[in-house]
Amino acid sequence: MKVRNFTLLLILMIGIFSGCAVMNTSMMETAETVKPGHPKFGVEYGYGLDLTTTMLIKDINTDTAFNATGLLSLPVYGVKAGIGLTDKMDINGKLWISLGGVGSNIYLKYRLPYDSEKASIAIMPGLTYVTTESDDEEEEGVIEIADIKSYGFEIPFLATYRVGEALAFTGMARYSADFISIEQPGIEIGDISIDEAFMLNRFGVIGGLSLELGPLYLRPEIGVEMATPKYGTFGAAPIFAIGAGFDF
Repeated sequence: MKVRNFTLLLILMIGIFSGCAVMNTSMMETAETVKPGHPKFGVEYGYGLDLTTTMLIKDINTDTAFNATGLLSLPVYGVKAGIGLTDKMDINGKLWISLGGVGSNIYLKYRLPYDSEKASIAIMPGLTYVTTESDDEEEEGVIEIADIKSYGFEIPFLATYRVGEALAFTGMARYSADFISIEQPGIEIGDISIDEAFMLNRFGVIGGLSLELGPLYLRPEIGVEMATPKYGTFGAAPIFAIGAGFDF
């Protein structure tokens, strides 16, 4: 089983590596919000979940009720911007590029009522879109690169503890759902058809620091993203990101 899954992953990587749909799974936020009318900007680099490899989870035939497989994390480069709407809410947008793919995320951050001077909690629902398309062909076998699209939503919960003006710790738990379509006409790998669509459930856990100097921040973070398209099987991939920007 392990050899078969590794072979499938290797073949799939060769076929689609120049056009990968990568979900930006970074946090790059705290549970705090900016003041009404105040802008925020940021840039980031990290490793997100390659959505294409999640199709392998669908076709694992398990003899037990529970099985796990590894998923790919691939690099993403992103920018984001936002503005404060109220004392407890801001609206944000994020764009990113990956290996032949692009993605976007629009989300609201609402700071929940919590009576503490040092701690804040927030909910950050958003909509995501990822796409990639390539017309490249391999010399042997004439393999067309997959056309991948993903529409989805996510509901992250954040908690921030502020040590001082220059340092804050933030943790996030996030549920996401992605509706993914993969089209690669005429290609089959064993008993797996590439022409298909499926829903992917994801759960991510991330922890990070916010190092600040006035409005300027530097935020490193690490975590793990888990994904499952059906009961009994799941995959996991590590998350790493670092970003810098301004929260005015």
